[in-house]
Amino acid sequence: MGVMRQLRDAIEQDLRFALRMLRKSPGFTAAAVLILAIGIGANGAIFSLINAALLRPVIGTGIDERFVGVYSGDRTRPDAFRPFSYPEYIDVRERNGVFAHVIAEAGIRTGITDGGETRRVSTMLVSSNYFEALEVPMLAGRAFTREEEHPLADAAVLVVSPTVARRYGTAREAIGRRLGLNGREFTIVGVTPEWFHGAMAVMVSELWAPFGAARLLIPADQRGYIQPASLDRSTPALLLAGTLRPGVSASEAQAQLAPLADALAAAYPEFNRNQQLVVQPRSRTARGAGPRNDTPAFAGAAVLMVIAGMVLGVACLNLANMLLARGSARRQEIAVRLALGGSRFRIVRQLVIEGMLLSALAGTTALLVSWWVAQIFVASLTRFAPTPILLDVSPDARVIAIVAGAAIVSTLIFSFGPAWRLSRPELATALKPSTPLVVTRTGRLPLASVLVAAQITLSVALMVTAGVFVRASARAASSDPGFPLAGGLIVEMDAALAGADAVRARAQYGAALMRVRALSGVRDASLASIVPFGDVREGRMVRSDSDEAVPMFATVAVIGSSYFSSLGLPIGAGRDFTAAEGANSAAAVAIVDRLFAERLFGGANPLGRVVHLVDPEGGVDDSLQIVGVVPTVRDDILEPPRPHLYIPFGHSYRVGMTLHASVEPGSEARMIEPIRRAIQAEEQPLPILSMRTLTEHRDRSPSLWMVVFAARLFVAFGLIALVLATAGVYGLRAYLVARKTREIGIRLALGATHGRIVQQLLSEGTTIAAAGLAVGLLVAAGLVRLLQTGLVVDIGALDSIAFVAASGMSVLATIAASYIPARRALRIDPAVALRPE
Repeated sequence: MGVMRQLRDAIEQDLRFALRMLRKSPGFTAAAVLILAIGIGANGAIFSLINAALLRPVIGTGIDERFVGVYSGDRTRPDAFRPFSYPEYIDVRERNGVFAHVIAEAGIRTGITDGGETRRVSTMLVSSNYFEALEVPMLAGRAFTREEEHPLADAAVLVVSPTVARRYGTAREAIGRRLGLNGREFTIVGVTPEWFHGAMAVMVSELWAPFGAARLLIPADQRGYIQPASLDRSTPALLLAGTLRPGVSASEAQAQLAPLADALAAAYPEFNRNQQLVVQPRSRTARGAGPRNDTPAFAGAAVLMVIAGMVLGVACLNLANMLLARGSARRQEIAVRLALGGSRFRIVRQLVIEGMLLSALAGTTALLVSWWVAQIFVASLTRFAPTPILLDVSPDARVIAIVAGAAIVSTLIFSFGPAWRLSRPELATALKPSTPLVVTRTGRLPLASVLVAAQITLSVALMVTAGVFVRASARAASSDPGFPLAGGLIVEMDAALAGADAVRARAQYGAALMRVRALSGVRDASLASIVPFGDVREGRMVRSDSDEAVPMFATVAVIGSSYFSSLGLPIGAGRDFTAAEGANSAAAVAIVDRLFAERLFGGANPLGRVVHLVDPEGGVDDSLQIVGVVPTVRDDILEPPRPHLYIPFGHSYRVGMTLHASVEPGSEARMIEPIRRAIQAEEQPLPILSMRTLTEHRDRSPSLWMVVFAARLFVAFGLIALVLATAGVYGLRAYLVARKTREIGIRLALGATHGRIVQQLLSEGTTIAAAGLAVGLLVAAGLVRLLQTGLVVDIGALDSIAFVAASGMSVLATIAASYIPARRALRIDPAVALRPE
């Protein structure tokens, strides 16, 4: 106990002494805390985002580890999975012994219309035990009943999020109120607590409805292909998940479900032949009929943490150099303490404790910095997301632990090495007032120079990476989409959000299109099911009419007549769709692009040929005759063009359509309101979800946002690293010039020219910069290669311009940082410099 008390008293004494030393040097303390806070804050911000997306509990009730996905697989095809039908869900729920609860869910398209404006809301059809299984108590009201879950119940009830409930006042005041959804009135029976946003990370659900509401939300003519709740076993559309009983693992649950799968296969061979029930943890980042994992997301997160770690490394190296330089001012203090019997261990401990205090101050500041930066990211992402998202980046135990860990590691990196070096001076020379402490032993590189070279290495690597992303974003923003953007307007509409069936929707789309075409200033207008650069894609496997044809994947777009004219694309061969084909004629015709014709027909004339749409089993769903060929367009800024197959709206109905209008370039903003009024000029207008120019649409595309954000992130990291490295070079050169004052004075007295002295001082700095630059370019090449595989962004190959530009910036900054102290050497007066002698 006595030894521990002595150690505690000694540490307390060291702590008080460290506080006094830091208070004596407020400028140094502020600079050190700022530098370290930037480095730790960068790591904290990145980890806050990773924590929110990949680590924070999704449900928040402690059942996340027991919450698993249940999947219907095929024993003969290990990679083949499908959703469950409602009767299959009942079988799994009622006939298993491994789950405490089994839930089912399906997402559908819904919209709330207020004052002529429609807002798409994320709505989930769920089983009646959904909230009980997830341990979600209602903030007000109740959950769904078994009767409301029945697919034939016509249950017009909803559970809503607090965000939706607030439109009526409090949660209790929302209970019993009516909410218009997809053209129907629904009664609010429950409100979820604030912390619950669904069973999916990041993506937010706002409304929940029982399966008995499906027939009210989905028009009758759409239930053939959108039928999430049906008593027919041939309509699989539900995703299943369950909470395991205590002590049961996912693999054990899967093994115990095997007899149930065999029983279903025997009882319903038409639907359940070769079925196997697979149990695996649910992915946080993806949802589908088959198991998904978060490996790509974690790989990208690891890469980002490595980048942030490099920034912290530069900050630590800079601070280590600052401590070495500051140690030279304390050389006599340290030498006196050693000469009076102080131990080297005590000196090292004292200096490390000073470093710990700096890290503690920087870590506290970094928590605020990281939260602020992460909030900016979330705000940026929210503006571009098509549906509401939630990223809770507030500091929790994990974020605090990472920041604290970064502070501790930083302390070891920047303080222990200098402390060890400073604790072993040559006492005979260190006690002389004019003798510097940090000396270079023969055959060894100065420690300060090595640290500066390492800073330059990391800053060059980050600057080159930033340059590669900037070049990639510039290429993406200026790439040719295959059609002109100027003069283009798009209006996203969805007739289903007003409860319209196919007949009524076709009439509404046709009438709205005619009114828009009649507007003065509109060159042409048409409809399309998908939009280039959009976040919704549709694709099918297709094959030619040849007996030896191999299926090919192609993007499929359902369009109206004059679509290519409204988009500014010429018809290369053949003809466009007629007005009847683009509206209500079921003619089995199609138009393809040049890339489609080249890949499927080998360059032969495709006009008159027949193309078949292939179903997942290899059968033919539909056969279409090609009547035209158009140029190829790009659907994604960062991806190469893909083959396109265009089908007329009259032949293949889609409930959600986008109106393309071509107007005079420069008049886009002026034409938005007239087009809006024309579309909604009827008693029950089409729901409009968004209106924007083609240029705005391109600029808001997820791919462009991703690469632009990455470019900004790496530019910020690169500039921080460059500034810190430049400061390190400047500090080292200024310190060395101060050390060599007498040497420079002697050389000037002996006739050396100022130019020669400046040249020598610059050459020393250039050598350090060249070494750091060479290694930095190698690190940058490896980092770019790593990013090409670690992030879901096509940043292209190694970009020579980015390498040269980033290297040039680093070299110029290093030369400037070396030149300023060298210029000060010109003002040295030999008489003053030699006076101590």
